[in-house]
Amino acid sequence: MLRLLVLIMILPFFTMAQQSTAFVYAGPAGNYVLLQAGERVQNPGQQKGYVIERSGKGDSRFTRLADFSPVQSYDAFVKMVGSTLAADFRAYIKAKTDADVIRFFNTTHEAKAYGFYALDINILRAMGRVYLDEGAATGYQYQMKAGSSTIAGPAAPAVFRKESLPRGLVQKIYTTDSLVSIRWTFPVVSGNTPLFARIYQQTDGDGKYISEPTLTTINFVDKGAYAMYESEVRPERLLNYYVVPVDFFGNEGLPSDTATAVSISYRKISGIRDIVVNDSMGGLFSRWKALPEKPWYSGIQVLRSRDARKDFIVIDSVAATATSYLDRQVLPNVTYYYKFRPLVYKLGGWEEITATTVHGSMGSSKNPPLAPKNFTADKEGKNIRLNWDFNQELDIFAYYVLRGTSSANMEIVSPAIMDSTWLDSTAVLSGRTNYVYSVLAMNNSQLKSESSRSAGITPARGEYIQAPDGITIRPDGASLMLTWPDIRRNDAAIAGYILYRKGKEEKEFRAVSEQLLVKPWYEDRTVKPNTGYDYTVSAVDRFGYESNRSPAASYGLLVKIIPPAMIYVRKLSAGVEVSWPKQNDAAVTGYTIYRKTPADKSFVKVTSVKPSEGFYVDKQFASGKLNIYAVKASTSQGESGFSPEKTVYVQ
Repeated sequence: MLRLLVLIMILPFFTMAQQSTAFVYAGPAGNYVLLQAGERVQNPGQQKGYVIERSGKGDSRFTRLADFSPVQSYDAFVKMVGSTLAADFRAYIKAKTDADVIRFFNTTHEAKAYGFYALDINILRAMGRVYLDEGAATGYQYQMKAGSSTIAGPAAPAVFRKESLPRGLVQKIYTTDSLVSIRWTFPVVSGNTPLFARIYQQTDGDGKYISEPTLTTINFVDKGAYAMYESEVRPERLLNYYVVPVDFFGNEGLPSDTATAVSISYRKISGIRDIVVNDSMGGLFSRWKALPEKPWYSGIQVLRSRDARKDFIVIDSVAATATSYLDRQVLPNVTYYYKFRPLVYKLGGWEEITATTVHGSMGSSKNPPLAPKNFTADKEGKNIRLNWDFNQELDIFAYYVLRGTSSANMEIVSPAIMDSTWLDSTAVLSGRTNYVYSVLAMNNSQLKSESSRSAGITPARGEYIQAPDGITIRPDGASLMLTWPDIRRNDAAIAGYILYRKGKEEKEFRAVSEQLLVKPWYEDRTVKPNTGYDYTVSAVDRFGYESNRSPAASYGLLVKIIPPAMIYVRKLSAGVEVSWPKQNDAAVTGYTIYRKTPADKSFVKVTSVKPSEGFYVDKQFASGKLNIYAVKASTSQGESGFSPEKTVYVQ
């Protein structure tokens, strides 16, 4: 299985030139030129047929630089890869002599024969797969030829950017007193060249970071990549690490954040000892024995609860060198339980240090609380909403609302209130009375504050309003005068009255005035003669509540129209003259003359004349018959009855 894994990892590096248009890469040591052979495995003898040519900056002419021959001497091999790697590779291929190593490079082998050494760029140089143009100046261009054919280029080295390499992120740290293990993760990036990680270490938080002697391979998986680091260390050391990604050609990317590790087992870390809690001025004062001066301590966590078994919350954190803590946020006569836990660098494999638990309580306060501020009373529907500000004292037990009709007779009317608002029901209050409210605070020592400033308010609550007993109506010329009992004499809250009227033919009562009537009488000047009306009245208090209506009273203003008391008729040459005495009645608007014969059943209207005219000559009389005449007076209200009849015979 390992042989298959090695083969899978190495083959892409032999064929990467065919999968990318780039074949020249810049690195710290120079420009790397990759063999563009086209086959998975090349015969070392065939590699010599591939020639590298180079042109200088601004020069279009290419000159031969080298070919892709494998290394030809062991000394050159050692210079190329270093003595350590050379010795390791010699042992890996089981070469007995230096010449066996050179012979290995110059004979054909499958990729798996090189194992993981094929991941090293310098081994690929020794194989003749990569050529390094050491110390190459910028501006060079390269091309590759096989015989007379150009198979790659011309091209300049591919540009490298630090941001192109994935940046490491610490995923997990595990430590013991002799071992540090760190796992970094990296995002997935495009490309088919291997990536490595250069790990830097700093000891005890001082001095320069020193890189590890060898690179660590970055392993790619489906959802990303990771690098593992593990090292034996001395106990009780504070160690800082960061990782820098390195590409196949030695280019470094951006460094990761710093990872901190402490080489100690958390089980060996001592907790807080010798804790004493005392009642002090303004709070509970705790003191303890100082923690040892060790690099893994980062602070001390303080937790508090009123229950020794549960509900502990963090109230503060202090420095690791602290030996005391004053808790001012406590109430008198209450027992508090405290936990003090050393804080250490949060590292993988470490659990929380066991906390030390103690308890204490503060004595009773001798000073009463301050009076609540910003007290207000407002109407909320039919009830009264009371609001105030919370007191700043921490030992407030509750608030109590007081009520009365004056500041001199107030009493507590609420239960213990834990909030800064309360709704007072007006079910038993009078809407005709102004009430005074205030609030006081009580602390845990049962000491009461002074009452807050008072606030007066009248409930928006309707009261029973007596309706007027009835209405008295009397005529006054062409108008009606209506009066009723004055309810305000017995009820000062009455603001006025509403008088309603309807005609005999109407179904609904209507108010006779848009304004509230403030007096117990009203003169109705809009009545019509000979028309019946019904009246009723109600009382209204100053809160807008209306009483029931009084019993209805009916009245009609009757006006009788009087006809002329006497008329006169006589025969003239022009006709029959009908006349009558003038009436002293300004309401008369005219007169109507009627005529009939004995054979007629009823009078027939002849004409109408103005009131200023006292006669009329009838030229349409019935000749040879008795003519009977009568006259009616007319007003704006109608006609009167007939006047006495007069008869005349006309030949």
